[in-house]
Amino acid sequence: MKTNNQTKPKNKIFIIWGLFITGAILIFLIFLLLAINKSQSNVDNQNQPNLNSKTNSQQEQETYNKLMNKIEKEINDLTSKSKVVSYHSDGITPSAQEIYDQTGNKIKYIMLDSDGKSIQCIKEYNPQTGNKIKETYYNHDGTVKKVKNFK
Repeated sequence: MKTNNQTKPKNKIFIIWGLFITGAILIFLIFLLLAINKSQSNVDNQNQPNLNSKTNSQQEQETYNKLMNKIEKEINDLTSKSKVVSYHSDGITPSAQEIYDQTGNKIKYIMLDSDGKSIQCIKEYNPQTGNKIKETYYNHDGTVKKVKNFK
């Protein structure tokens, strides 16, 4: 019976020592995990750009505004007419050109000969009023034939 009583305290001591060693290992692993997380957070901070001052919503708003400005510019370029060319019945040779300013007002009308290259007449307009201010007529060789000024 003595042997049974002696083994019980020894078993308890081994169990206590085992628990103590297991606890020490767990504490060591926790410290190791914390050290690894700190080093990873330092690496993550180095990889991030220095735009931390702006929030995501501000960045999204800036991106949205840039995109809207580009779209608006493209629409304006497509819808605003700066030059309109009219063609002869063949569809290839230009017969006249109308030139407009940025606001869409006609500023010049150029009438071409049947060859599409020689200028017959240039009519200039006041962009504010739309009234004709000058007419210039040309000879076939390109020299000025007649100039009319309007008020």
